[in-house]
Amino acid sequence: MKIALAGNPNAGKTTLFNALTGSDLRTGNFHGVTTCVARKKSGGAEFSDVPGAYSFSGYSMEERSAAEEIASADIVVNVVDASCLMQSLSYTREILARNKKVVIYLTKTARFRRRGGKVDVKKLSEYLGAPVYDCPPSQLKKILLSGIPKAQKKSIALEVAYTPPDFSPSRADRLFYNRFFALGFFVAAMAATFFFAFHPMMPGALLKDAAEDAIVVKLGGVISARLKSEAVKSLVVEGVLQGAGTVLSFIPQLAVLYLILALLDESGITSALAFCTDGLFEKVNLSGRAAFSLISGFGCTAAAIATTRGYCTPSAQRRTIAVLPFVPCGAKLPVFLTFLSPLFENPFPAVTCLYFAGLASALAFSALLKGGSEDMLSEVAPITFPRPKTVLYKLFFQLKGFIIKVAGPVLAFCILSWFLSHFSFSFEYTEVERSMLAGLSKVILPVFRPMGIDDWRLAYASVCGFIAKENVAATISMLFPEGFALPLSAALPMCAFILYCPACVSAFSASVKEAGLKFTLKCYAVQLAVALIAAYAVRLVFCFI
Repeated sequence: MKIALAGNPNAGKTTLFNALTGSDLRTGNFHGVTTCVARKKSGGAEFSDVPGAYSFSGYSMEERSAAEEIASADIVVNVVDASCLMQSLSYTREILARNKKVVIYLTKTARFRRRGGKVDVKKLSEYLGAPVYDCPPSQLKKILLSGIPKAQKKSIALEVAYTPPDFSPSRADRLFYNRFFALGFFVAAMAATFFFAFHPMMPGALLKDAAEDAIVVKLGGVISARLKSEAVKSLVVEGVLQGAGTVLSFIPQLAVLYLILALLDESGITSALAFCTDGLFEKVNLSGRAAFSLISGFGCTAAAIATTRGYCTPSAQRRTIAVLPFVPCGAKLPVFLTFLSPLFENPFPAVTCLYFAGLASALAFSALLKGGSEDMLSEVAPITFPRPKTVLYKLFFQLKGFIIKVAGPVLAFCILSWFLSHFSFSFEYTEVERSMLAGLSKVILPVFRPMGIDDWRLAYASVCGFIAKENVAATISMLFPEGFALPLSAALPMCAFILYCPACVSAFSASVKEAGLKFTLKCYAVQLAVALIAAYAVRLVFCFI
């Protein structure tokens, strides 16, 4: 039995899907989080989370895939935000006309009632001719699996069953839907994020230093004292602890970044920012919808690319995908700190400038691209106080993904790099300078010499970032066990290269999926050229100082 959860964007479909199936799919308080159909079996039925849509007319890519999934379902659960019932009725009637078994499930009823809304689910069932439920997800699941009762349609007025809530804007709504206040607040929020994450006396930096000391110094010392084999000791201490372990120590600073992004999302501020910046973004060939993607890009470029599926025109989607790699993702944070922390007692101003420079570059690059305009059709979330449980869940979900990435691909890459850096082409255990890695990396070193880089280890570490940006910091920590520091004239060109270079393999795959291989390769070639030119230019400035 196939059960599809369908409805307008931002109605709460994914939250309900997670509750019904025990999943942990990403949720968001804006249009475009669910970009493709997700399926999972539970209790003998296959549940599917369908992208949000407004009609079956195929206005966007999401709506076309939603219509196909709904058509093949045995039961359709029409998920409706109780506050937006009036706006949802058109889509609800389309679903009722196409499916025999339909259930209407009301979400966000607590907020609905706080604003004075009232609903009689029995009378609403009679009005629509389909069963309507306002109950816990566990109770809904029992109803779906045991059999849906029939509802007899009666000729009653909607007003008898439903009283809409008070939609008058609150003081917070009026503030955050003011363009100047919304933009100013966003800039201030991001600046505060970087302050709490990077300032040496703030929690992010203090906890990062404590974590690094515990993983690399203390744990590394204990293991080093107990291992007799030099090769095994080098693998565990240098390859694993100094490589992947050092990247894990950045979790406190990433947690600050992810926490602020989650608060902006759940409070509705991200939605307000998208609404307020629609006209501004039009001047750089984007729409306000791009705000969702650009802000998501601070967390993960691949996830941000996925949000572009909600765009109505392919040209607008491609423009956004093309500029997203210029927005520094969370994985670039450890890299910037690796280069800048040895130079600055307080790296907060420098890292903040890099992040805002990346965002400004994305907008400037978009202004150079050609294409038609993108109409913005999106749900506007009210400004509310975010629920701590939801925010903490999102934070846990993102940090878990980072830890899994470090414990999986990054760790595997560190072990491979250690092997290549300790064995010669004849597979003899040798010093680093005579290793396979040294021989291979010296081939690409000339590309990095104009940046002021004469060490092949840095050239190799930079190339590792094309797999995953976390690899850069991990590889540097592993290949420089004695410590690492570059002069400012070389560190800043390297930061410029990392800032503008193409995104990781995950983002590449997401881009291919959404825009095609040819377009993605073209974008990567341009991004690589921009990264090299920017790095060379920064280095050239220091030559004239």
